[in-house]
Amino acid sequence: MTPVREASTAARQRVETMTARIPSRLRMPLGVAALALVGYLLWWAAFYPGLMTYDSFNYTWESTTGHWIDDHSIFYLACVWLSLKITGTYALLTFGQVVGMSLAIGYLAGGLRKFRIRTRWIVASVVVLLVLPSSGDFVIYIWKDVPYVIGGVLGFGALAHIVGDALRIPRAERRDRQNRNTPAWGQRRDWLLLGGGLTLVCLSRNNGFLAVFLSGVALLLCMPWLWKRVAVVTIIPIMIFMGLDKGVYPALGVTKPTDFAGNTFFYADIAYTYSKSPHVFSAQDKALLASIAPLSHWKTKGADCYGVDGLMSGFDKRAAVAHHAQLMDLFYKSVQKAPADFVDATFCRGTPAWAINPSQDRTFVMDVRSSADGYTFMKYHPELYASPYYPAMHVSPLSTGLHKAANWWYNLGKTPQLNWIIWGGATWCWFGYLVLIRLTRKIWRREVLAMAAISIGMQLNVFVATPGPLYRYMATPFFIGVLTLPLAFSRLRRNEHEPLAQAQPQPEPQPQS
Repeated sequence: MTPVREASTAARQRVETMTARIPSRLRMPLGVAALALVGYLLWWAAFYPGLMTYDSFNYTWESTTGHWIDDHSIFYLACVWLSLKITGTYALLTFGQVVGMSLAIGYLAGGLRKFRIRTRWIVASVVVLLVLPSSGDFVIYIWKDVPYVIGGVLGFGALAHIVGDALRIPRAERRDRQNRNTPAWGQRRDWLLLGGGLTLVCLSRNNGFLAVFLSGVALLLCMPWLWKRVAVVTIIPIMIFMGLDKGVYPALGVTKPTDFAGNTFFYADIAYTYSKSPHVFSAQDKALLASIAPLSHWKTKGADCYGVDGLMSGFDKRAAVAHHAQLMDLFYKSVQKAPADFVDATFCRGTPAWAINPSQDRTFVMDVRSSADGYTFMKYHPELYASPYYPAMHVSPLSTGLHKAANWWYNLGKTPQLNWIIWGGATWCWFGYLVLIRLTRKIWRREVLAMAAISIGMQLNVFVATPGPLYRYMATPFFIGVLTLPLAFSRLRRNEHEPLAQAQPQPEPQPQS
């Protein structure tokens, strides 16, 4: 035997020995997690230390210059600050995001296996997630939405474990209150991870608590006998966020954003109503609007109901803050006089949450290449050019060839005709619902619908409060929708776990002669 073959054989034996030490129930989840880790590390190496947006530069400015403002996730600002302070780059943060998402996907794979799904279908869904340019590169962005999605995937994985265990016993026993350690009540580990995922959702976005609350309502409708546990894993994350936001952060010197930043949706609704029904506005109302922006701006930009950025760009923000109470009174009056316009604007702005192929598709796709001016952010804060962290604010790929290949693939994914499937969060959200409904009809257990709770909460949250048709707002339902596909191949059957006496009818007794 040649030395090369001997070395190869020895290496294979060492791998087999290490694998044998891993419990059999953990081998598949760890293998899937390793697959996800390798795939995301390729994207990470191609765009090292990470992909950046306008918000990435905003995080850097706020956290490194002492301007801690509660307009973004303070939790994520702290993560950016720690990464820059420890390593001088974003690499530590983005690497942590890669590891976190990989572990969440591996954990989810273990839950899906409880539905009697062949491993190849689970692996195939993970490969699709890694290959698609919309989800493959997303995890390496310096964006608060990344841990938001990781928390959602972790929560979905916990629900897969909880529901998978619940299906192991008959329906008649699922409300057993005498022994709450039965599979129908789920393992404590999985409930803790569900609470951890929902806490990460709350900490990553300031409106994440609304998504958590809506997800909790959906869970209660599907598994009402678990209302106490559902209440604990939803209320505690919300309380943690509220305690930090209202008490801890202000005590640490974090400042609140102006009223203008938090009320752009109301101003956009006023503008849309003015563009469609100007007759409901009095001369005094029009004078109020004119003190903030020209009436022509209210009318032209207000007619664009898909987003709020265009309207806000022409505002006198100080005047809007000064007249905020009057504007809110005008908003309520406009809703009363023209309710149809308000409903129309809500459905239009909520397009990313429900439309598979919207008539005006402007899904925001951030360029993967670095912007020399921080995507116009430097224009407002040129002091960042002298920041010691400015060298880190550029993509420096670890492999030029890998960078070119990933960049080409990413740009190819922006083909307009494929936008609805590659970037459509609503598309994959509906796909996921259809798969869960089909499985519910197949085995006739409504617990399966509980796995849609996270997507429902995220989708409704986007519908009621989204500033524009951006992919990242529906990224969580996108990830969950792709990872739900293996459930279409579940081999579970109706009454499969019912007692034998119920599952198989007994023969009728024969009359005695």
